[in-house]
Amino acid sequence: MTETAPGEQPGAPRPAPLLAAEDAVARAVVAEALWPTGATLLAAVSGGADSLCLLGSLLALQSSGQAGAPREIIVATLDHGLRGAAGAADAAWVAALAASLGLRCFAEQVDTRAHARAHHLSLEDAARRLRYAFLRRVAGEVGAARICLGHTLDDQAETILLRLLRGSGLDGLAGMRPLRGDLARPLLGLTHAQAVAYCAARGWLPREDLTNRDERYLRNRVRRRLVPLLEAYNPDVRRTLARTAALIADDLAALEAVTDGVWAEAVLAERAGSVVMRLSAVREQAPALRRRVLRRAAQWLADGPSGLEARHIALIERFITEGRTGGALTLPDGLRVGLGYDTLSLTRASVAAAQPTQPADVAGEWTLPIPGVVELPALGWRVLAAPLTTPPGLEGDALPPIPREPPLAHAGGLAGAQRGELRVYLDADRVASDALTVRAWRPGDRFRPLGMAHAKKLQDVFGDAKVPRAMRRRLPIICAGERIVWVAGVRIADEFKLTQATRRALALQAERLEPAEATEAIDAIDVEQESEESET
Repeated sequence: MTETAPGEQPGAPRPAPLLAAEDAVARAVVAEALWPTGATLLAAVSGGADSLCLLGSLLALQSSGQAGAPREIIVATLDHGLRGAAGAADAAWVAALAASLGLRCFAEQVDTRAHARAHHLSLEDAARRLRYAFLRRVAGEVGAARICLGHTLDDQAETILLRLLRGSGLDGLAGMRPLRGDLARPLLGLTHAQAVAYCAARGWLPREDLTNRDERYLRNRVRRRLVPLLEAYNPDVRRTLARTAALIADDLAALEAVTDGVWAEAVLAERAGSVVMRLSAVREQAPALRRRVLRRAAQWLADGPSGLEARHIALIERFITEGRTGGALTLPDGLRVGLGYDTLSLTRASVAAAQPTQPADVAGEWTLPIPGVVELPALGWRVLAAPLTTPPGLEGDALPPIPREPPLAHAGGLAGAQRGELRVYLDADRVASDALTVRAWRPGDRFRPLGMAHAKKLQDVFGDAKVPRAMRRRLPIICAGERIVWVAGVRIADEFKLTQATRRALALQAERLEPAEATEAIDAIDVEQESEESET
């Protein structure tokens, strides 16, 4: 059954504006995999033409039953408290429309001006933050798979121009993406004029927000002055800007994959409130990669889009080059950048005073009973030992499941090694003990890795496996007396391997502790001890 707009006769031909918009949305949902069929969607509706076109297109998709058809559409509308009675009236109108369509609606009012004053934000920034916080809270309450936003091709063009005027890297010039996290934008291929025509064909009279005419706001000046000026040179400038953004987004995806590797190599500690990086690893990167790593750190701390602009990233780069050890740089968004002897730390101002200053204790040894388990908060791992009563690999549920993540996954990226070992099997009689010891890497460590004829420095084994230096002192080393049995996640020693003469097998397993279980004292790792010179 196809839904009809007000005034339409069931079975009558659909007006062209309805077909054009609804078909474009349906194609975008499939092409961009915006959400799975049968999903619950939260539609952000302000009452303007764009958001009404979004709502109507979603309803048409739902009634069509085709791929991507949502199970439920829920409406959310927020009065930012900036337009007095007009804003409240718009929210009430949206709620009434939702009720007439049989849709659940969540409506709230916030004090944007008070929030802006309290957090030293512009009104635009404060409104954006409050809006997304409201939408995400409601989406969580109702179990929505996506938050659907009514941004159009016009919004995309304006966003690109604004970012270009303010100074932006590729991330900004890639514009808004059809899908980013929990946010879906199915109207990016439609113009505002198409949205207006859609509402007219449905018989809906959009609400008009008069602040959209207020040229005190830069976006309005771009929309009302700059875009018409550019259209004199290129009548299709909106689509041209959108196509350029799509090409940049493709290039950006490739660059992001390279950044993952740099991030894994450079980051020593990544947690809520702070990111600590190896200073030398940041300095030695090409400028483009260095800026991407710094911007990613800022986004991590902001838990979303960062308020830092290109000029702020340039300040951090200059600070890295010219700053003094112990110095600090304060930037917008409450970001504080600190320079250590061998580290670069980025923290939120609210947690900077609580950051630990003592190095993590990674110098000790821990006993691993057989059978038994030992937790190593200083290293961030848990190690288990279990004698087997069945052939190796057939123990079933007798042991915890093998962790799925590659053991060398670190700080959002993968190390360059192949998938390492998280569970290994040894000859229990060769271990010949009722307990093992676990410790961190020490200068001078040597062992004979499985399949090799001669012993090697552990440092060289790490290098061959491309284990990031930041991780080498945090991988558990399991020993039997003075002999290394297993370098967790890398290789067992050849002398402990299973053979045809093996009578009893021993399983060892390593898994990461959850962040809350692992120690927080990582900031001041002794980088000098991790250098190659310490192994000579």
